[in-house]
Amino acid sequence: MLEILPETHNNLLAVRVSNELSIADFDQYRNLLRDMMGKYKEARLYYEMVDLDINNLNPVAAIENGMFDVVHGLDYGRVAMVGEKKWQEWAANLISPVKKKGVRYFDLAEKEQAMAWVQEEH
Repeated sequence: MLEILPETHNNLLAVRVSNELSIADFDQYRNLLRDMMGKYKEARLYYEMVDLDINNLNPVAAIENGMFDVVHGLDYGRVAMVGEKKWQEWAANLISPVKKKGVRYFDLAEKEQAMAWVQEEH
């Protein structure tokens, strides 16, 4: 499930993903990012993962999302990924090189710090 958080504004997309992510969830996420990237020099992203199991990710949608990241890597500003599992930290490190400013991983207990960090003007 994809939840758009109230902190979403201007060039910041703040989302919480949980349980199972559908193709429609991935499509909505990419469309929101694409719209922000079209309006602003770069889009910042707060991506919180709660009770997300790697086995519940749609593989086709995950591959499409990875390709989106590669194509639009220079359109990202700060990216904070917040999670609770080792594979999520591994995924953040894996995608970091394709983002212009990389990805910083935070544990779920640090979500307030993650939000503050991604909102900082640099």
